[in-house]
Amino acid sequence: MDKYSPLNKSAFFMIQRRQREIRGILAEKFPAGTENTKLLEIGCGNAQWLAEFAGFGFRFANFAGIDLDGGRINVAKERIPGADIRAGDASELPWPDKSFDIVFQSTVFTSVKEEEKQRKIASEMKRVCRDGGFILWYDFTYNSPSNPDVRGIGRVRVGELFSPWKCEFRSVTLAPPIARKLVPISWSLAEDIETFCPFLRTHLLALIEA
Repeated sequence: MDKYSPLNKSAFFMIQRRQREIRGILAEKFPAGTENTKLLEIGCGNAQWLAEFAGFGFRFANFAGIDLDGGRINVAKERIPGADIRAGDASELPWPDKSFDIVFQSTVFTSVKEEEKQRKIASEMKRVCRDGGFILWYDFTYNSPSNPDVRGIGRVRVGELFSPWKCEFRSVTLAPPIARKLVPISWSLAEDIETFCPFLRTHLLALIEA
């Protein structure tokens, strides 16, 4: 089974834990609900994240996404009908200024090694974010020993990329290699370790606002 599939028990554990944090942010920012909230995902892939956001009350018609992979874009369009999903480069977003209430990225920046391109993507994310809106960031902070094509990004770098906007950080997600081994044995133990051992959390969830 695909290790990232929600049907995979360990993947589902990680999804649920990060969703708790995101639910809290959305509940605070949109106490009346998210039905009229417009959200853009950078690097939307096959729309797994957009499907998760839909569970919080977003309308498909208020979703937008962009990804370099045309095959994944086709899947995303089938999965989220009515959404504005396009193939393209996140460093040159095709939407006007201040188009979205939320601009979201998950594990995109850690796959972009060129610092100038990272800056361009961050600048574009800020450009299309509405006044009073925010950027939501989810990405890992450590280099992967098994994947030399990605590079972890920490708090300082996130702050540099989105300066002068302010960043509020939360450490989340039990280290995936640990979660994949532990969750099938004991879900509750994995929850306790993630809760009480912050040094074993590998990702940052950041709320970024002007």
